Amino acid sequence: MVLLDIVGGIFDIGKGILEGNKVKNEKKLELELKKMEAQATLDIANQRATTDYDIEALKQSSSSWKDEYLTILLSLPMIASFVPVIQDYVVKGWSYLALAPHWYQVSFIGVIAATFGLRWLFSKYKTTDNA
Repeated sequence: MVLLDIVGGIFDIGKGILEGNKVKNEKKLELELKKMEAQATLDIANQRATTDYDIEALKQSSSSWKDEYLTILLSLPMIASFVPVIQDYVVKGWSYLALAPHWYQVSFIGVIAATFGLRWLFSKYKTTDNA
């Protein structure tokens, strides 16, 4: 009987340890799940803020001339590439633009992205630029 009680006690201790580990693991998983939920909520809020900003930029552009200005400015080199008399000037202009400081190039892209509500494009450029 005593031996049976000792063996039963050992099994109870082992069972208690296993149950304690199970509870610890469940708590750890629960904490990880809460962290993931919080991160998902933060990601959704950030995406919503970016989208709201882009939509507002598009609304504001309805009464602005800068969209038309930038569209013309960006279209001119493409159109000029088909005019034989000025094709060499276009090519030479591109080579000079390649010498522009990086901050200017990024700023120009940023202005266009903000004006047309394409901030996601700017963030993609920044991501690929750092890679």
